[in-house]
This record gives sequence, structure tokens and C-alpha cells, in this order.
Amino acid sequence: MIRFSKSEDYAILLLNALTINYKKRLVPLSKVARDYHIPLLFLRNIANVLMRAGFIKAVEGKKGGYQLAKSPKDITLGNVLRSFSHKPLLASCSDDSPACVCGDNSVCSTGTAWRRVNQKFLESVSHISLGEFVHEE
Repeated sequence: MIRFSKSEDYAILLLNALTINYKKRLVPLSKVARDYHIPLLFLRNIANVLMRAGFIKAVEGKKGGYQLAKSPKDITLGNVLRSFSHKPLLASCSDDSPACVCGDNSVCSTGTAWRRVNQKFLESVSHISLGEFVHEE
């Protein structure tokens, strides 16, 4: 099962909104937060990570908002996920399993296999652009 953190999930939602509005208008974070029921402060932190990674940019002021820093075809899901991921995206066992000792190959022989699957997943999403993901291309 693929598990995304809330940061990763909300980053994709924000980028989706910016992709839909690419070259049309600036998107206020407050609108995205309201539309997707995301705490605004949390979304601001996500936007800061995306800005540092070069995916989005902000325009300040009364009519300001956020926009993609480059074309949706030049931003891949894999690169976005890598900017947030600090752990594998694929779970090798259930969170509530008492035997969950991920990374301990002496007890869990599937850990290596799950890490390979995780790598293949990241390789495949590395080729999917935001434009393809949102069906704008």
C-alpha cells in the first residue's frame, strides 16, 4: 500500500490547483485551504517547501497568490515526492502490526523486496509530469 504523508498529499493538491490555473490566474493559498479543508498554516509550510524546491513562486500583494514556477510538463510527481519524502512511500507491514520491524531483515524478509518496489514506484512517477497527472496536456 502506498502511504503518502499529509505534506506530500497536500503538496500534490496544491500543485494540482496551480496546474489547472497555469497561465490563467494567481491562486491564493486561502482558497486552496478552504476548498480542500487544509489548515492554512500547514499549507503555507508546504508552499515554502515547494518554493525552496523551485516548483512554485509567490506574488505578494492584495491581488497576489501562487503560481507554478515552470511549466507543468517540467515538474514531475517523482521530484515533488522526493522533496518531501524522508521515508519509503510503500509500507512493508501494517502500522498496527506488533511484528512491524521494518528494516530488520533478520525478522522481516520482505523489507528488501518492499524497498525495491518503492524504488520502482519512484522511478515510474519520475516520468509523470503534473500536466499529464492533471490531464492538461
